[in-house]
Amino acid sequence: MIKNIQQTKYGLEGDCYFSLFDRDIRVSIDEDTNEEYANRCIEYLNSLSEVVVLQLCLASIRYCNDFLSMIGEEEKIFEKPTDVLSLIYPSVLIIPVPKNGHEPVIDMELNCEWEIEHGMEWIIRADNVLYVGAFNGENPWGDFSEKDSWNYA
Repeated sequence: MIKNIQQTKYGLEGDCYFSLFDRDIRVSIDEDTNEEYANRCIEYLNSLSEVVVLQLCLASIRYCNDFLSMIGEEEKIFEKPTDVLSLIYPSVLIIPVPKNGHEPVIDMELNCEWEIEHGMEWIIRADNVLYVGAFNGENPWGDFSEKDSWNYA
């Protein structure tokens, strides 16, 4: 599942296919994580349910329009929630050290047309969209039960 694997000073890096965007993306694997767990996370990424994808899209739209409003630009209107995906470009799937019995988690850095400087981050765990907002390097195992104002999930 991971292609072009290389050892770096931070761990393993390579590429994987992301079916939602029909393209390959980078994978960055923590140095204390193995390839088997990374492949489990990639399988999870490529099996996200329609409900989870819809939640990601709706949260991304909230992020987009809140950001545009903050900078004085007109909010975007989308015919259907998945239309926002045309403004989003996945960059790196970050594979953390496993927890919770090797439960797969998605921690993804993405680029987006509305926030070029900070981009976007998605965190999904146990079919719950936990974080959508500017890329801050959030802890994918963190407690997201209370949402900060910059978390649009």
